[in-house]
Amino acid sequence: MSASPSQFDPNVRFDDLVELTRPRSVMIVGASSKPGTLGHTTVVNVLEHSDFDGEVHLVNPKGGELFGKPLHASVDAVPAQGIDVALLLVPAESAVATLRACAAKGVRYVIVFTGGFAELGVAGRTVEAEMLALAQRSGMRLYGPNCAGMTMLAPRLGLTFSTEFRNDGRTGKLSRIGLVTQGGGLGRSLMQGNERGVCFSRWFSTGNELDLDSADFINWLAHDPGTDLICTVMEGIRSGPRFIAAAAAARRAGKPLIALKIGRSDFGKKAAQSHTASLAGEDAVNDAVFSQYGVIRVEDLDELLDVASLISRVGVRRLRNICVYSSSGGAGVLSADKVGEAGLAMAALADETVAEMARHAPAYAALTNPVDLTTKALTDPDLARRCLAPLFADPGVDAVLYPITSNYSASTEGLVRNMLAVAQGGAKAFVPVWMSSRRGPAHDLLIQEGFAPVYSLRNAMQALKRVSAYADLGADEAPDAPPAGLPAAAPVVTLPCNEAQAKALLAQYGVRAPRESQAATAQEAAAVARVIGFPVALKLVADGVLHKSEIGGVQLRLRDEAEVRQAFENIVANAARHQVPAAAIRGVLVSEMVVDGVEMLVGLHRDEVFGPVLSVGAGGVWVEVDADVARCHLPASRKQIERALDQTRIARRLASHRGLPARDRAALVDAVLRIAALFTALGDDVQSLEVNPLVVLDEGRGVVALDAVIE
Repeated sequence: MSASPSQFDPNVRFDDLVELTRPRSVMIVGASSKPGTLGHTTVVNVLEHSDFDGEVHLVNPKGGELFGKPLHASVDAVPAQGIDVALLLVPAESAVATLRACAAKGVRYVIVFTGGFAELGVAGRTVEAEMLALAQRSGMRLYGPNCAGMTMLAPRLGLTFSTEFRNDGRTGKLSRIGLVTQGGGLGRSLMQGNERGVCFSRWFSTGNELDLDSADFINWLAHDPGTDLICTVMEGIRSGPRFIAAAAAARRAGKPLIALKIGRSDFGKKAAQSHTASLAGEDAVNDAVFSQYGVIRVEDLDELLDVASLISRVGVRRLRNICVYSSSGGAGVLSADKVGEAGLAMAALADETVAEMARHAPAYAALTNPVDLTTKALTDPDLARRCLAPLFADPGVDAVLYPITSNYSASTEGLVRNMLAVAQGGAKAFVPVWMSSRRGPAHDLLIQEGFAPVYSLRNAMQALKRVSAYADLGADEAPDAPPAGLPAAAPVVTLPCNEAQAKALLAQYGVRAPRESQAATAQEAAAVARVIGFPVALKLVADGVLHKSEIGGVQLRLRDEAEVRQAFENIVANAARHQVPAAAIRGVLVSEMVVDGVEMLVGLHRDEVFGPVLSVGAGGVWVEVDADVARCHLPASRKQIERALDQTRIARRLASHRGLPARDRAALVDAVLRIAALFTALGDDVQSLEVNPLVVLDEGRGVVALDAVIE
């Protein structure tokens, strides 16, 4: 065994998992001779339903014999050392003692099926901490606890207690798809996708992820020559850097990673914590990280199966120009609606394509897109083959969608068989949509021939859209070099940090503030305003006060010295009324009014899962109401920041419109990079930095930071 560093983050290391995935010896602790028990089923899975010819040691305190093998009374009694994998089916209260015995035996990997640990609360977490400490001292690795184990189907190896392992991969065509799920129930649901033609060849159910986590297995699948595509269902992400490193490994290997992240709502987060004691994470951050690192995020199990099936069959390609081909006019129109709703396009058919179909189709058939052969296609199944062939030859068509509205038994089977004769040898993606609630021979034929049907038009469009979006991604982008002119030494910050101090730090990093100066008295504020020029703004400077406007600490558009003096008195009185300590008040900032520009927010914070995260979008006092913000994980390239910005509605206001000048977008992105560099340089003691508003002026005039907060 060796631990290799991630090429993405040298601080992240992954085991090669050789002894776990290709063991030479297995020990089952809690083996049982009683049929129907988990201990018996696990033994049967290893001895009878796996292609495993290594050593198998069985442990049960009652002793005896099972399938011709002795049942050893204890782990200590097993006559072997250096066992690759131990499977633990013991009560939670016996787990630590059993692990101690496994460590003494030199066991390399232990799969702990047992539940009743961190998911139950403080006492369980204490036991888990003891288990982990024991494993780390001995060099043993833990898989689980509270998991369904490992299923490998090529070759077969079932290190699992599931009674369904015997059926896994027995129907349908085995696909080169790997699956990683924290929970066993959803994973089992997906494994039974073989009934609809989506057959996973590896499944790792990771449970509470006390030691080994989903990232370990995603990384292993990224390097597995028997895997082309990876799917995962995650309740929580234990380590953001490890997940990113694993996702990057999959991307480098050319293996799309499809993720269903559950626990995205407040209710879902609580359920995830009680289920696998996982940290669900802020879902907007999860979304940003998935998008940035090329993870295809799906919304439910059906979508995961549909996207996985489509990619495994047609590969990664743009599937935006769709031809709808049917024997139902209504289905064709409904399909066209769904194409438009998904942001895809109805393909424009070439004249020669239409002419070739016209040679075979009845005169009343519709041969533009959508193509409707009417019920003639059911009475003449060969018609489908003759008319489908020219569509597969049309260079303007990326995918042919066939909605099958009804099951007419032999007629539908004949129709599908003729269509598959063309689709199997064609270069186009063929997407059959089985819309009827009645299955039949045609449905089973699609699965048998490797064309897993989608069960709704909406799902079909979503799968096509996901694959196309992934195909549009470029190669991984390394972060750009730091902007020019940054300080050589790390900045010094004193916390709490008021606005004036925060702006001084921003100035060191090349982000300018408006003309302004601090004043300690009303008279001094009036004098400063006279120098700056009217109108001006006054803002409270007080240690620990982050949102000044909420306590009446901001006065705008002051037109003369009298208004400035009165505003000063109002601000001080408001601060006292809101119980701001007098010793914390440093005076006011007198600033020039910047009245023309687009107000943006640039914020950075340390997410407890992923670390530094950038937020950019609409700023000003309405930022919470507008909620027009996109996020990006740091470090990020200029292009990645541009893409995040383009996800916001306010980005459109930066372009020229109806005679109005364009705003300085390039200066905005440069400022974002500089603010991010400052946040990084400030170190882990600083949890957040927010510039709001950062006003973007006309093109060529740059940006101005009107307010800044550092926590």
